[in-house]
Amino acid sequence: MSKDEQECAIPNIIHDVNSGKSYLKGRFFGKGGFAKCYEITESKSHLVFAGKIVPKSLITKSNQKEKMTQEIAIHQTLHHRHIVGFHGFFDDAHHIYIILELCRKRVVNDGVAQAQESIIGM
Repeated sequence: MSKDEQECAIPNIIHDVNSGKSYLKGRFFGKGGFAKCYEITESKSHLVFAGKIVPKSLITKSNQKEKMTQEIAIHQTLHHRHIVGFHGFFDDAHHIYIILELCRKRVVNDGVAQAQESIIGM
């Protein structure tokens, strides 16, 4: 494994040194342009979240850093039952971790079905 691959490797236990919380990395959900998303479980409370994990090595340009900062700022200010809940963020030497509400597939699909029914019923 190269040095870059080692730095991008996401640990199985993720520590937030500021809060003292630890998260266990679970199943992989998918990936986007920079981030990978995993199910993560807070060790003490056993609460389950979605963890959006971004390798710092991929955020090299100032506009990329600005977009990451804006995304976190937007999540911090939005509170609505139809918007994924934000539970915090932190970083370590190699990654930025964004802790989000876990949306179960059934719940997401229910929302899509309701929206489709509303459109059809118009």
